[in-house]
Amino acid sequence: MRSLETLLLMADLLTLVVLSFARFRASRWMRLSATVALLIAIAQVLVEGPRWQMVPAYALTALFLLVWALKNVAPAGGLAERIRLPQLAAGLGAVWLAVAVALPVLVPVFGFPTPTGPYAIGTLTTHWVDASRADAFAADPKARRQLMVQVWYPA
Repeated sequence: MRSLETLLLMADLLTLVVLSFARFRASRWMRLSATVALLIAIAQVLVEGPRWQMVPAYALTALFLLVWALKNVAPAGGLAERIRLPQLAAGLGAVWLAVAVALPVLVPVFGFPTPTGPYAIGTLTTHWVDASRADAFAADPKARRQLMVQVWYPA
C-alpha cells in the first residue's frame, strides 16, 4: 500500500473513532477529522493517482463528511436524530473500514522490479490493427481487431 493510502485509511479510522463516541461527535473533532480525511483523499488522488482498490475508502470518507454535514445542518429533532444517523454510520463504517483496509492489502499495486545490470532498457509500443478481421465484440460492424503491444528489451 502506498503512503497516502495508508494515511487515508488511518484518517478514516480516526474519524470512525470520533463518530463512535458521543462526546467527540458533539465537539469540533468530528468536523476536523472528517475534513482532514477528505483533504488526504484528495491529495492521494492527485499525487498517487486513484485506484479501484481504494474506492471503499473514498466512499467511507464521503460518508463521514456527509454524516457530519447532516448532523450540523439538519434541524434538531429531524430525520438525522430520529434514525440515529451517527450510530448507524459508525456501525456501517466499521464494517466498511474493514473492507477498505482489506482490499488494498489483498490486491496490492503491481510493479516491476527495478532493472539491474549494465544495460539500459529500451521499450517499443505499437498499435496493431488487423484490417482483414472484424472485431466480434464491438457494436460497430466496421470495427477491426486491434491490439496494443509494449515490448521491453536490453538496449
